[in-house]
Amino acid sequence: MDMPPEARRHIAEDHVAWLTTVTDSGAPAPNPVWFVPDGDDLVVFSAPGSRKVHNIAERPTVTLNFNSDPHGTDIVVINGTASASPNKKSSGLRAYLDKYEASITGELGTTVEEIDRVYSTELRITPTRVRLTPPA
Repeated sequence: MDMPPEARRHIAEDHVAWLTTVTDSGAPAPNPVWFVPDGDDLVVFSAPGSRKVHNIAERPTVTLNFNSDPHGTDIVVINGTASASPNKKSSGLRAYLDKYEASITGELGTTVEEIDRVYSTELRITPTRVRLTPPA
């Protein structure tokens, strides 16, 4: 799908997005996540036993949205279909390391190898629709 410029800007500049999956009871479950583009898809890494992974296996329809500006505008919500692939390493995706390695070794105080060990399931989101409210 052709990504609007507002969405491309958030994808390029934002450090965190909100991934919303649907629980077994049908409730939305938003979680802040790190993400990177990979071709037309967006990629998130998760612990294999997380609720996100379970929810995606059962109900692959998700949304990924970005924080608004301070006035509640500049809203971008990406609807998509997600899939989970076990035994993947974030270090295998150069864009992920380029974006997050300083945070992993700095503010998290851990190593890329430890992140690869704990967050070893790749969540791949294929966008199907983008909803936006233009910046103020």
